[in-house]
Amino acid sequence: MTKSSQRRRAVIWVTGGLLSAAVISGLVLATRSAQNTPSTTSTPPANTAQTTTSTVPRTVPSTTTSIVVEYQTLPPGTHEVATVRSQFNQVQVQSEPPAGWNTSLTPVITSADPVPPRSGQDLDRVLIPSAEIAVSGRRVTPTGWIFSNPSSYTPPQPLLFGVVARQGGWTEVELPVRPNGTTGWIKSDLLVLSTTQKQVVISLSDRSLRVIEAGQELFAAPISIGRPSSPTPTGSFYVTDIVPSANPAGGYGPVALALNGYSEAMDTFGGENAEGAPDSLAPVLAIHGTNKPASIGRSASNGCPRLFNEDILRLATLVPAGTPVEIWP
Repeated sequence: MTKSSQRRRAVIWVTGGLLSAAVISGLVLATRSAQNTPSTTSTPPANTAQTTTSTVPRTVPSTTTSIVVEYQTLPPGTHEVATVRSQFNQVQVQSEPPAGWNTSLTPVITSADPVPPRSGQDLDRVLIPSAEIAVSGRRVTPTGWIFSNPSSYTPPQPLLFGVVARQGGWTEVELPVRPNGTTGWIKSDLLVLSTTQKQVVISLSDRSLRVIEAGQELFAAPISIGRPSSPTPTGSFYVTDIVPSANPAGGYGPVALALNGYSEAMDTFGGENAEGAPDSLAPVLAIHGTNKPASIGRSASNGCPRLFNEDILRLATLVPAGTPVEIWP
């Protein structure tokens, strides 16, 4: 967290214990002479013995439990990335919030930036991964998913997720599954957290891609977007892997930046889109180069944003895995 992080703390006090006090009163015992008459004066006469027990209030200590909930908002343009620790070769992610996850407290750690609308055209399509569509290193379970670490791409790269929220010992993360925008819950002690101020911003209407860091534009390039029959999905994504191509002259160009999203119009890819991919059928969304430079600036792809090959090479040097990608209409 940077120094510019804004923090607010809410403390919920639960106070128990006995809120009572036992008071021991003073008792004055006087021994008198033959008259055996009790004295009522404040000053005892001579030859009188006085025993005094002082008044001592005694309070039973209360029992106090403090629950601290931290509200944090990252500075604009800052996002958290969760990388799975290298000693874990696979991790379980839950599809439902863990016990004790209190959404009413919303102790989220997230960017204050506006987010693009999610197109949401995949809600009625087959889930990915699933029995129908397998994805290397990603499989569905009755309670969520299991992901392999490192990834199945070449070269193998650490498994990572975009962070949505953290609470207690759990982290809510963005997932590389379909429907796009799906989140899940993973134990925080499996993760190493970091922040990034880089993000890729794509405008479908302008057919442009920009790299922004701390509010400054580092790079801009024209792109090709999906055809009307296979539009590029909109929403918030992140780069899962940087994948050099085995065939730089092929349909992906010299390198691809694989995203955690999928096509919302296709259930499988074929032809040039399957070339060099670890999953030749899964319609994984990626930013990549092309062997059809004339397509740049047009609606010509199966949904993946394409760049000139020289531009994708430059992009791959600027954008590491974990970088957020915003695709706007």
